[in-house]
Amino acid sequence: MRVGLFTESYEPVINGVSTSVKTLALELLAEGHEPTVLAPRYPGYADSSEVPVRRLPSWVSPWNPQNPFAHSPLLGQPMALRNLPLDVVHSQQPFGMGQHARAMARQLGVPLVSTFHTLYHEYTHYVPLPSAVSRWWLSRHLRLYYGHECAQVIVPSQATGDVLIRLGVPESKLTVVPTGIPALRPVLPTEIAGVRERYRLTEGAPVLLYVGRLAREKNIECLFDGLRHWPADAVLLLVGGGPALNDLKAEAETRGIADRVRFAGFVPRPDLPPIFAAATLFVFPSVTDTQGVVLSEAQSNGLPCVVANGGGAPEFVRDGIDALIVPPSELGQAAAALLKDTERLKAFACAARQSPLHPTPTEMARRIVAVYEAARSC
Repeated sequence: MRVGLFTESYEPVINGVSTSVKTLALELLAEGHEPTVLAPRYPGYADSSEVPVRRLPSWVSPWNPQNPFAHSPLLGQPMALRNLPLDVVHSQQPFGMGQHARAMARQLGVPLVSTFHTLYHEYTHYVPLPSAVSRWWLSRHLRLYYGHECAQVIVPSQATGDVLIRLGVPESKLTVVPTGIPALRPVLPTEIAGVRERYRLTEGAPVLLYVGRLAREKNIECLFDGLRHWPADAVLLLVGGGPALNDLKAEAETRGIADRVRFAGFVPRPDLPPIFAAATLFVFPSVTDTQGVVLSEAQSNGLPCVVANGGGAPEFVRDGIDALIVPPSELGQAAAALLKDTERLKAFACAARQSPLHPTPTEMARRIVAVYEAARSC
């Protein structure tokens, strides 16, 4: 099957969407299909030969220079989309590249499938318009795009699907398919020692880990609040970059906790396993994630988790078996209680490695191909 994967986020931009698209493209190739990734051109970046990629003309916004946007389809069809035979068009966003995907599906007379990766209503504070206006327009746009333009819609969790159902998208169009988690690579003791040295982590002291974007909507301040409940030698390790990075560093200084917080910055995904291995507990305060791929990665690496009860993330852990699911305000106390109960901590770690809630990339791809086939039969 010839599949066009239209995405606003792709390498070298690294986030949950770009990771999901790259994983899907590689698995489709392995299964004998013909995927092509369509993404905005990234200045100065050359794509690898792993996956066929076509780049569209892009522009860079002053408020988000790390993420180029594709030019509007109203400016005409880009050369990258010409002479591109496709059986299915699969968009990853309802804007920008999603509009190119819609136009391409109409032109070729093939079904449009889309994945709803992001709870966009949680990001309206980035738009320079009154919140009520942004949310009204967004609700209308999502209802029309997913409810009327798309033949089938993939959601990474049931909670995400419920958002679309409340907007008026027919439930019959929705299929839950979480992002697949690749098999672990072995971690050497020297790698763990290197992580401890790099981030000044004392042997035997608890390390509470968060990996993800550092932004207002991720609720990182909740972890700062939780520090007062944790053992005096416990350290909070924050891995990731984002628009709130400098503000969070300043807040840690203001609160007098800078000596207990480590800011690792962005770390490529292949380098994460030693960091997971050096940690004691994974803490996830965000209630805006549709899945939280990194949460599944942490569990696959045998990390017990404490997860805020909101968004799609709680669907990927088992409360009382390999994680604790609590209100965001209670995350600090729950983490402290779990750290004190070493036997339970060990049991959670063992159960996390064996969790059945995280599909493999191959399972993900095959389920998505079934969605493509359903869309083509409509």
